Amino acid sequence: MDIEHLLTATRSARKSLDLDAPLDLGDIRDCLRIGLQAANGSNQQSWRWLVVTDPTLREKIAGLYRDAYLLRVGGQMVAELVPADTPGGRLMSSTEWLVENMAKVPLLVIPCYEPYLPRIDGDESFHQATLYGSIFPAVWNFQLALHTRGYGTCVTTLHLHHEDAVRELLGIPDSYVQGCLLPVGRLRHGKTFHPARRRPLEEVVAVNGWDGPTI
Repeated sequence: MDIEHLLTATRSARKSLDLDAPLDLGDIRDCLRIGLQAANGSNQQSWRWLVVTDPTLREKIAGLYRDAYLLRVGGQMVAELVPADTPGGRLMSSTEWLVENMAKVPLLVIPCYEPYLPRIDGDESFHQATLYGSIFPAVWNFQLALHTRGYGTCVTTLHLHHEDAVRELLGIPDSYVQGCLLPVGRLRHGKTFHPARRRPLEEVVAVNGWDGPTI
C-alpha cells in the first residue's frame, strides 16, 4: 500500500468490520510486533497488551462499554434522533452500532502502560503527556499495520468509566493504566477508505505564536 495513502486513509472502522470473518492470530501478532516498534518514554517499554478473544470476557466488557455509553448520553440511544444524512447522524449511527455489537467483534485489544517516573507536585500535565505519549504512537502503528492486512479498528475509551471493573475482570495490576480499547476485525469485502475532510492548514497551524501566520 502506498505510504501516503496508508497514512491519510486509515480511518476508524466500526460498521465496516465483518463480525463473521475469522481472524488470523498470526496476523494480529505481526501487527502488534510492528506496533511495538513505536517510540515510547525513555524506551522503557513498560507496557502490557491484552488481547481478548474469549467470548464470555468480550461480552462482559461489551456490557460495561454499553453502560458507559448510556451514562454519557442520558440513558437511551440517540442516533435515531439525529438526521441520518448528516455527518453527525452518520457518526452517531456508527457509534451506536459498535455499542450494540461490541460483544460480536472477534477480538478486543487493551494496551496498558505502567508509569515509570516518580510523581512530583504540579506535574499532572507532564505525567499525562508522558504516559499517553508512550501508548498512542504504538496504538497508531498497530492500526496502520492492521489496515495493510485487511483489518480495521478504532480507538475507544468509554470502558474507562468502568476501569476498575475491567481491571478486576482481566487481572490488571493496580500500577498499570489502561490506554484505550481497540475492537479488531476484518474489513468487509471490498471496503476501502479515502482521505477524510480536514480543516485547511491556515485555520489550524500558526508560526511563532498562537496568532502567528500559517506555515
